[in-house]
Amino acid sequence: MMIIQNSLDTSTRLEDVSRELWQFIGSYESCINDPAKCKHIHQKLSHFNQNHSENSDHISDVIQALSKGFYLIKSGLEWQEPAVGHSSIDKPNDTHKARGIQWRLVITWGGFETITKTLLLKKGNRGLDTENIKSFMVQCDLINNYNPLNPPDSTRLNLEKWLNKNPSIEGKSALADFLSLGKEEQEIIENWIVKSQPVSNWVEAVRLAKALRNATAHGALSASKVKEWGLQKPLLALSDNLAEIVVAAMQKLI
Repeated sequence: MMIIQNSLDTSTRLEDVSRELWQFIGSYESCINDPAKCKHIHQKLSHFNQNHSENSDHISDVIQALSKGFYLIKSGLEWQEPAVGHSSIDKPNDTHKARGIQWRLVITWGGFETITKTLLLKKGNRGLDTENIKSFMVQCDLINNYNPLNPPDSTRLNLEKWLNKNPSIEGKSALADFLSLGKEEQEIIENWIVKSQPVSNWVEAVRLAKALRNATAHGALSASKVKEWGLQKPLLALSDNLAEIVVAAMQKLI
């Protein structure tokens, strides 16, 4: 219940700051014939990247991308009882609920990544790397005040065998190999699950969210494993964390 309440609180703050932002920005069309407004919006965007343009087409593209990202995050947060895989006539079981929680994070990550890449002016299909994430947290003034996210209980049934700290020939733990993780993703997952180190700051939270999102979207992390390893609450918390970061970013644009 506490996590659901936190989600509602975050959703409310997201709505509030979004309302203020759109009041400041106005509609997409309002910028086309208003150079002064474009210049004002450009000044705000320059906080994240000095290479943003005052051109009205660029400003309109940015506004549309921010709107797209916002509604993705909003949709994720409003999915208060997520479940995927059950029929319309059957109640969802625990596996359906675990899968829903996974895809709630996938949706929220999509919105977060869209907004972050737009503000950082990071183009192309490449995702956010650790340096991008660190830079964005600094620009959002999110360096401290993170509520640590504890690792899953290492004594849980069916988790212990994945905690082998001896790397394979490829240098990956059994867990990292199972989840088909890249180097950066491997590091944060192994620190959190294998080494049982709490996630202690916003950068680590984003990196963990990215790793779990990718493992889910690529099909490596199943709903049954989420349930067995006790990842439901951390996944919900990470979705909220991403939304909280977006709130901080939007406040910089007002």
